[in-house]
Amino acid sequence: MQRRITIVGDSLGQWSDGFGLKSKLGSEFTVTDISVAGYTTEDWLQNKERMNEIPTDLWIIELGTNDAMVYGTSGFESRTNKLISHLESTQNSKAILTALPLTNMASIQETIRTNNQTLRQLKTSKPTIEIVEIESIFESYSGNLPLYPISDPIHPNQIGYELMGEAYRKKILGI
Repeated sequence: MQRRITIVGDSLGQWSDGFGLKSKLGSEFTVTDISVAGYTTEDWLQNKERMNEIPTDLWIIELGTNDAMVYGTSGFESRTNKLISHLESTQNSKAILTALPLTNMASIQETIRTNNQTLRQLKTSKPTIEIVEIESIFESYSGNLPLYPISDPIHPNQIGYELMGEAYRKKILGI
């Protein structure tokens, strides 16, 4: 049976080629990436109809970096809750949230850390959601090469995107 996965994100998703999941998961999965650079949870709430058009069993929600820059921590929990509730109710599907990497931009690191903690707390009240801990994966990375190019403190390089894709793959397959 074909499992349908849709990635709802921002530039991290859009520029990653769907985190490589089309090749990582195999033919029993269909992966659609509708990520849009610059989007926040509010932008996606205003574009619900776009999400409703895509039959989906599993949503990967990769949002929060732009929220941290635009809104800080204000309203992040309520917007994320609304987005999850909408996605789960319209198609009887599941959601995977992303505890984002903190980036190399010092000015938003603590805000992202706080918003990630908000996502972890959401899981306690919404046991149907899952969380992929990209923050801890990036924080514990001990490779010789950096995860971000010098010219871009927000978007990981190919090594970072590979770590993200592998984490999503493992969560989806239950590894």
